[in-house]
Amino acid sequence: MLFAYQIVNQKGKVVKGRIEATNLAAARTKLSAKGANVLKMEPAKKKISLHMDIAIGRVKLLDKMVFAKHLSVMIKAGMPLDEALDTLTQQSSNAMARLLKKVSVHIKQGNPLSAALKKYPRVFDNMFVNMIAAGEASGRLEKNLEIVAIQQSKNYTLRSKIKAAMLYPSVVFFAILGLLVVISVFVLPKLLGFFTTLNATLPLSTKILMAGSDFFVSYWPQFFGGIILFIIAIKVMARFGGTRFVLHQIILKLPIFSKISRNMNLAIFCRSLASLLDSGITIDQALRITADTVTNDVYKKRITIIYHQLLKGTSFSEIVAKDKHFPILISRMGKVGERSGTLSETLEYLADFYETEVDETTKNLSTMLEPALLVTIGLVVGFVAMSIINPIYELTSKVGR
Repeated sequence: MLFAYQIVNQKGKVVKGRIEATNLAAARTKLSAKGANVLKMEPAKKKISLHMDIAIGRVKLLDKMVFAKHLSVMIKAGMPLDEALDTLTQQSSNAMARLLKKVSVHIKQGNPLSAALKKYPRVFDNMFVNMIAAGEASGRLEKNLEIVAIQQSKNYTLRSKIKAAMLYPSVVFFAILGLLVVISVFVLPKLLGFFTTLNATLPLSTKILMAGSDFFVSYWPQFFGGIILFIIAIKVMARFGGTRFVLHQIILKLPIFSKISRNMNLAIFCRSLASLLDSGITIDQALRITADTVTNDVYKKRITIIYHQLLKGTSFSEIVAKDKHFPILISRMGKVGERSGTLSETLEYLADFYETEVDETTKNLSTMLEPALLVTIGLVVGFVAMSIINPIYELTSKVGR
C-alpha cells in the first residue's frame, strides 16, 4: 500500500512524501529507521497524472487483452522484452501505441515491466500490475501474461454480453421518445389550431395529448436540460465513495438487474482471485488486489472485510460462509478447494458458473423485455392515434349530418 507522510528529517526540516509498505506500522518503521520523526501518516490518495492520460488517449479493454496475449507469445518465443514492446507498438491502435512507446522508454532505462505499467493506473489496474510483478519475481512472466490475457478476455466477453442485452431496450426507448417529440412538435400544434378554429369538443385523451404537446413545445429546453442534468448528477454521484456506495446498494435491490450485477461481480471476484493465486500471489494479497477489480462498491467493501478477517487467521471458506453477499456455493466449494489444495481451480469453475448465470439472465432479460416493449409501443401509438382520430371522426360525422 502507498502511504502519505509528514516527517521531521535528521536536519530538522518538515518534509512531506509518500512511501510504499505493507501496512501503516511497516511504513512508520521504514521512516524511523532512516532517523525520521513521523508527525503524520495516512493511506495516500491515488495521484493520477492527467497530462499523461490525455496525451495517450483512451485504451480499450480489448487492447489490453491483445497486448497481454501477444507479449506472452513473444516472450515465450524468446524475444527480448524491449523488442517485443517495439513490435507491439507498430501493431497497436493509436492510443495503445503511444502508451507502449512510453512503457518501452521506461524498460530501456532499466525499469521492470511492472514498474513501467504502474505509472499508468488509469490503464493498468492493481491486478494487472501485481500479476506482472509476481511473474517477474517467479521467472514465469510469459505464463502470468497469458493468465492476465485470459482474465481480460473473460471480463471483456462478460461486459459485452451485458451491453448487448441492454441495447435493444435502449433503442426502443429512444424510438418511442423520438416519436413523441415529432408528434408534439410537428403534428399536434397544427391539429390544435384546426380543432380550435372549429370550436370542436375534444375527448379527454386528446386534451391530455394537447396539454402534453403545449408543455413540451413551451418548455423543451428545460425538459432536455433536466434529462442532461439528471444524467450528469448520476455520473457525479458515482464518482464519490459515499453516494456511489448507495447507488450500488440500490442496483443490488432492483429486480433482474440485481441478479445480473451480483453474478457479474461474483464472476469477476472468482476469476480474479483464481488468476492471482495461479500467478503465485498469496491469498491475503490476492484478496486485497481483487477488491479493486469488482465493479460494485458493496462487493469491494465485503472483499476488504474478508481480507482483514483472513489476516486474523480465519479460513477463506469460513469467512465467506458468514457473508450474505456470497452464495453458500462459494463457501462449500471453497472449503473443498482449501482441503484439496485446489482453491484456484475451484474458483475458476465458480467463475465459469457465474458467467454462465449472467449469460442466461441477459438472454432471459431480452426475451422478457421484448414483448413488454412491443406492448408499450402499441399502447403509446394506439393512444396517440385514437386521440387524433376520434375528434376528426366526430367532426366529419357532424358535417355529414
